[in-house]
Amino acid sequence: MAATRARSGPRMHGYMHAMVVLLIIGLCGPVRTAHAVSVSATDAATGFLSNENGTHTNNWAILVDTSRYWFNYRHVANTLSFYRTVKRLGIPDERIVLMLADDFACSPRNSFPGEIYGSKSRAVNLYGDDIEVDYRGYEVTPENLLRVLTDRHPAGTPRSKRAITDENSNVLLYLTGHGGDEFLKFQDQHEILSKDLADALYQMKKKKRYNELLFIAETCQASTLAAQFYSPDVIAIGSSEKGENSLSHHNDETIGLSVIDRFTFFTLEFMEKIDPRLDADDSNAAGNRTAAGSQHKETSVDAWFKTLTHQKVRSHAKAQLKNWGSNKRKLGDVKVTDFFGAAARVALAEDKYGFSFADSPASVSDKTTEQRRSLSLAAAENTAIKVGRACVVGYQNAIQRYRPVGEVLSGDSGVGARHKKGGGKIVAKIGCAFFAPVVFAASRMYKGKR
Repeated sequence: MAATRARSGPRMHGYMHAMVVLLIIGLCGPVRTAHAVSVSATDAATGFLSNENGTHTNNWAILVDTSRYWFNYRHVANTLSFYRTVKRLGIPDERIVLMLADDFACSPRNSFPGEIYGSKSRAVNLYGDDIEVDYRGYEVTPENLLRVLTDRHPAGTPRSKRAITDENSNVLLYLTGHGGDEFLKFQDQHEILSKDLADALYQMKKKKRYNELLFIAETCQASTLAAQFYSPDVIAIGSSEKGENSLSHHNDETIGLSVIDRFTFFTLEFMEKIDPRLDADDSNAAGNRTAAGSQHKETSVDAWFKTLTHQKVRSHAKAQLKNWGSNKRKLGDVKVTDFFGAAARVALAEDKYGFSFADSPASVSDKTTEQRRSLSLAAAENTAIKVGRACVVGYQNAIQRYRPVGEVLSGDSGVGARHKKGGGKIVAKIGCAFFAPVVFAASRMYKGKR
């Protein structure tokens, strides 16, 4: 009998071991499925981003007017024109760093206090009511610009004065003012050199602070500001070549000055044709896809550059692509809104996987073979997710715990029910009936003592 028990002990132990192994395999099976689905989803996301339309996920604009004094009115109008354009095309103020070296809107010489115009028609007030100037007056220096680019700020610098970019950011850097061969003046007191900007952009790339960068300089001999650039993924354009001046477009007799430069004027003429609603080429409607494809060709960076002819600008505004790279997209494939806007492409999960929780068996049967295969993948993911739900509070229950006070008071139970049925009024009446005699007696005693 003892021998029999001795033999059965190891056998029972072996059975238990086998059961534990099977249990572990059973539990881990869905986990492996979920992991496979996650890898598949990650690959799909990578493929979505790595297409010919660019790989950025956010946009930033750094717009700088470096000129003081009233006679440089057109420079602030240039900068605010770009500011208005990037906001119209979708970049929010929180991702725009605006630097204005002087407050022309409040100058006593301004015939229109609090207003800035870039056209003698004065159809659009560029200053507006919702402008957010991040650096103003003597804050606009070469040092602060380099700090914004490299994110080397003193402790306590507010978020609004920083460009919090990352490796997926497309950055628009625009500078306007008075300059010369490889330099730009700040407020007629300081200068920034092409080498300074080149080193700052190099630091940005090393610190993974941009994905692609568009550099625009609007000043005399503007193209020379990019002469020393050596960082990759940079498109540069200046309003004039070495030895050329950057000219104004027209005057406003009432203001008494030139109100805009030629480069900005014809850039705005091009930008105003862009409809950001059509620029997302993954639109669901077939008609929108056709319109978006047509606009894509007409509003590419290459199309914009081709409009800046010598006849219009009166100088040679040429793109510098030495740092763009031969393996990068052609300019004809680079959308203007890749830098000037934030028109994002969207891949709907329902379109991608062919599955939604609203799908009924009838709707599933109508799907193609490829969609059914995707449906199976999504169903496996959903099954895998359910494995670990035993200890998780249901979503609806969690919502009920944090219902807003307004919903609670207007509900059908608890305080809400009493309030709804007039319980509050009854309590108020009882309180008044109880306290009224006490208050009346106290007031008579007080009068008697007086």
